[in-house]
Amino acid sequence: MGKTTAADLAAGQIAMVGQARYTYEHRTVCTQLFDKHTLGPGEKSLYIPKFATVTAKDLTDGVDMTEAQSLVITGTTHTTDEAGCKVIITKKLRNQLKEDAYKAAGKVVGNAIAKKMDQDGLTLFSSISGGVGAANTTFSMDLMRAGISQLYGQSEPAPLPLYCVLHPYQYDDIVNEIATPATTTMAPELQVEFLRYYYRGNEKLFATPIFVTGNITADTADDAYGAVFSKSAFIYLVGWEPENWVEYDPSLRGWEIGIVADYAMVEEDDSYARYLLTDVAAPTG
Repeated sequence: MGKTTAADLAAGQIAMVGQARYTYEHRTVCTQLFDKHTLGPGEKSLYIPKFATVTAKDLTDGVDMTEAQSLVITGTTHTTDEAGCKVIITKKLRNQLKEDAYKAAGKVVGNAIAKKMDQDGLTLFSSISGGVGAANTTFSMDLMRAGISQLYGQSEPAPLPLYCVLHPYQYDDIVNEIATPATTTMAPELQVEFLRYYYRGNEKLFATPIFVTGNITADTADDAYGAVFSKSAFIYLVGWEPENWVEYDPSLRGWEIGIVADYAMVEEDDSYARYLLTDVAAPTG
């Protein structure tokens, strides 16, 4: 006696399509932490002047002060460049796709430009001339403390506020250091308080907020650069903010959905930042 199984009629079955999911992106930090400037109408670049110091000297009562100091000014000039991406949604695809194709495309291209802008800023950390740590070493609170102390103690102290940006695995080393009594002299109540807020984004050490992002890229040896820096160390220069567009192409029978931004992530003052270089291999225990 013959029988019919589900496999025999597979061609006649309809598969359920669930709600679409999106690749989750890391938090972006540079557009919020860098010193933001926006070009005005008719402006092609940003010039930032900086005055040097003058020297005050001892005076003698009754003797004219005849030695005048000269004002010296230097400056930097920054320009922007365009970046963007697009996808094409054909009319056939739009009619056959259950998920809102416009919404999906807009979210995907928006995430893409945000990630690129953030990584353009994070890449600047490796070009900072001064810093602490080294390849194939473990991150610790001492490295962050040393970097902050250097910014405070140099001949021209870095202006406040200061921020710290770390790879998640660098921050894991800090949490492990605090959570292990044998490796820290921190009071137990402070350990508990710190660990309680570990996942809430309120991390702060040495009065400096810590921001953690996986957009920091490790090299082939699993080493990566974090940084502690003044807001004035880096500039996020905006020609125009990210702009979306949707355009129908009749001959293509589809819609172009894209995004473009005109911006620059630049290092303005190298002395206002310190790199934090360590190993960022994935923790195993």
